[in-house]
Amino acid sequence: MSVFDKNKSRRSFDRAAVHYDQNAQLQQMVATNLLRHLEGFAQGLAPHLILDLGCGTGQVAEAMQLRYPDADITALDFSKQMLVQTEQRLSKQGLRALSVCADAEQLPFKEAAFDLIVSSLMLQWANNLEKTLLDIQRSLSSEGILAFSSLSEGTLKEVKASWEAVDQSVHSSNFQSLDSFERIASAAGYSNISVISETIVINYSSVREMLLEMKGIGASNASNERFKGLTGKQRFEAFERAFESFRLTDGAFPCTWEVTYVFCAK
Repeated sequence: MSVFDKNKSRRSFDRAAVHYDQNAQLQQMVATNLLRHLEGFAQGLAPHLILDLGCGTGQVAEAMQLRYPDADITALDFSKQMLVQTEQRLSKQGLRALSVCADAEQLPFKEAAFDLIVSSLMLQWANNLEKTLLDIQRSLSSEGILAFSSLSEGTLKEVKASWEAVDQSVHSSNFQSLDSFERIASAAGYSNISVISETIVINYSSVREMLLEMKGIGASNASNERFKGLTGKQRFEAFERAFESFRLTDGAFPCTWEVTYVFCAK
């Protein structure tokens, strides 16, 4: 059964693509941390073929091309507009990558196609993470490495609690528990699995500012169980009142993101 509505997600990311980087402070931070952790996990790595899985606007693809200048980079995303942004970013740096528009849950590559696959904040949208990781493993060379970041349970806890005070509808997506990542990666056949967790809290001057930034990165609720009616002014005001309980002493409104970094070998 599909947990996430891929068509809704694709439309959201297509709309957000042009202004994505202006709102993507979390994504930029996590991608930077992912690549920093990768250095420690895979010292001496010299991949020839690299896949940026769910490339977004190309931050990871650019970093990979600069770090491994002799490697061939493939950038995959299911949003055509995100691929346009990636191509433009790389072109400005005199860099290039092969752009592929496809769903990460239906990879169009032959077996053992890549030495390194990197994915930042995309795999949380997989409807079947174990199957997706298994397909990714087939695309790795015999000594290949997978490095990915994902959102995990506890993400948006303030948003979830505030909506629960208003109604019992699903207003935000649910994510894997931290403990499940190593188990799922192991079940998919990976070895030398390393899992690192990080809590990132971003403060906003208002609840509306927070929600507008989420909308600006296309991170709308894509759960098939989401509330599909109009939120309405009264319901939204009730949500804002409930969120007041999380307001900090300096007046800021916190938004918590639980991030998990996973590194593993084929």
